Amino acid sequence: MIVEGVNFVETACVPMGKERFVKEFETVFFQDRPLENRRKLLSDAYEMMNPPKKEGKKKKSASEEDNK
Repeated sequence: MIVEGVNFVETACVPMGKERFVKEFETVFFQDRPLENRRKLLSDAYEMMNPPKKEGKKKKSASEEDNK
């Protein structure tokens, strides 16, 4: 994924976890911006690569459907 000219390799970044991802890269990329802006940008980039799981309706399995 490319974010403002920086290419992040999703298969390498997602397993790091969001906190580690931001911490590792906050002093590497986007150094022309204030630290808080870098953290926000990196946090948003991580969430685009690995969207938070939505709490919603659980899909019923076939066996649960058969028990009706």
